Amino acid sequence: MSLAIFESFLKFAEGAMGSKADLPNAIDAAELENALVSHSVVLLHSHMEQCLRNAIEARCVRCVDPEVRAFALSVRDKETGRIGISSLKDTLGRFSEEYKIAFRTQLDVSGLADSWESIKNQRVAVAHHGQPATCSLADLRLYYENIRRILGFFCTALGLDPAEVTGISNLIVLAPAPAAAPAPVQATSP
Repeated sequence: MSLAIFESFLKFAEGAMGSKADLPNAIDAAELENALVSHSVVLLHSHMEQCLRNAIEARCVRCVDPEVRAFALSVRDKETGRIGISSLKDTLGRFSEEYKIAFRTQLDVSGLADSWESIKNQRVAVAHHGQPATCSLADLRLYYENIRRILGFFCTALGLDPAEVTGISNLIVLAPAPAAAPAPVQATSP
């Protein structure tokens, strides 16, 4: 649900900028775009955090021991408050080194980490320093598409199945499952 809210806002912003010729003269199109983008990076960042928190929760609730599950869920919010790529790797490493390696491998192969870090840094500039965002709506759209895939890498590394990921957001993009190897051909006797 979380990413769907952002997706709707992004479509609204793109539509508003698409009809900028219809803006009153008192509204500067560049300032409007910057205001929309600045709001968008803060909104997207919050939805990234929410998806990470929900992914960790989906993984933790599998634990049948109620005390261990309660402890794991109490740590969830602390772990999802820092969402830089290195923090995501560290969080996954707390579950298992294999989780961390799986995430790092998918991320390295994809080359998408800069989109994630850009939104994280843009949000800090807007929310903590009062500066405007420095990317365009077109950049934001690209970052968003890449972030959906990175969230998929995170969920996959946690071992979440497609139904669990859909429960977090049906907009998270999971990498296609590797194709099964073809069955060996058996020789027939003459």
